[in-house]
Amino acid sequence: MGQGKWISDLKPDTPVAAAARHVLFVRLQVVKDYLPRAALEADDDIEYVHQLRVATRRADAALRIFTDCLPKKTYRKARQRLKTIRRAAGAARDWDVFLVELLKREEDADAKHRGGLDFLIGYALGQRAAAHADLEAVYQEEGPTFESFLVGTVEDIRPLEGQSDPAILVDLARPMLFDRLKELEQAALADLSDYAQLHQVRIAGKRLRYAMEVFADCFDSTFRDSLYPRIEELQEILGRANDSHVAVERLTDLRERLHVTCPTAWPRLQPGFEQLLRSHQRRLPQERRRFLKWWGQWHPTGSEAVMTSLLTPLA
Repeated sequence: MGQGKWISDLKPDTPVAAAARHVLFVRLQVVKDYLPRAALEADDDIEYVHQLRVATRRADAALRIFTDCLPKKTYRKARQRLKTIRRAAGAARDWDVFLVELLKREEDADAKHRGGLDFLIGYALGQRAAAHADLEAVYQEEGPTFESFLVGTVEDIRPLEGQSDPAILVDLARPMLFDRLKELEQAALADLSDYAQLHQVRIAGKRLRYAMEVFADCFDSTFRDSLYPRIEELQEILGRANDSHVAVERLTDLRERLHVTCPTAWPRLQPGFEQLLRSHQRRLPQERRRFLKWWGQWHPTGSEAVMTSLLTPLA
């Protein structure tokens, strides 16, 4: 099964419509490959769910890139279908990540903290089972017709603006990547003490990253070998921040409910809860500081300047 990030067999002078057919076929095929495995075999390897979620993101990014090559109806339906799968995979993946961390912490926990962790493990197992059942239901609905959807979407691709001699890929790559780069800059220069804004930086970074994967062969090796790893680093930093943000919200909500529903059990559960909550509360500002360090190396005279020069056509 294909799961690579890079799109091969493209050149700077590939016609945009031809590139769109190739890219969308590859991206949607990976979703098709991972959908049954994530839905039916996740207990064998939880990475199947992760790969499905990433595949839907990459496929959706490809749709956004080539939106002008698709009829509006086809574009909207394709994005909605991917959104349905992505949300189900995302919910299942979030509980997978949360559970894996709990199990690791439980291995080294002392008696004082084990009660809260054991409760959370049981709770997470129940939530994970429900999320995976929802993912399986989505597979039963979407899986049987996904191949025909894939073929139909690719067949609907047309040249840009009906031209008989359409634009070439590099002419789409430069302005689109430049816009993605500016979206990242705009998000990063906002007030990052607000986690919601930091999340916008993460979204902008993803949009840039997935576009870079499609357009990599339009540029020299610096683009793939030097610039792309820097964006990967950004995603790793903000991914950890997101995991902690989700965990803080989840633990805070559950703590409040336990206060009300299980007041006699709470003193036994509290140490494990509070220790885990404090850990994630500390990690959020740590990752924000790591991002600010990354940003200082990227903007404005670092890697961002190198990328901007690559996106500027020679006179």
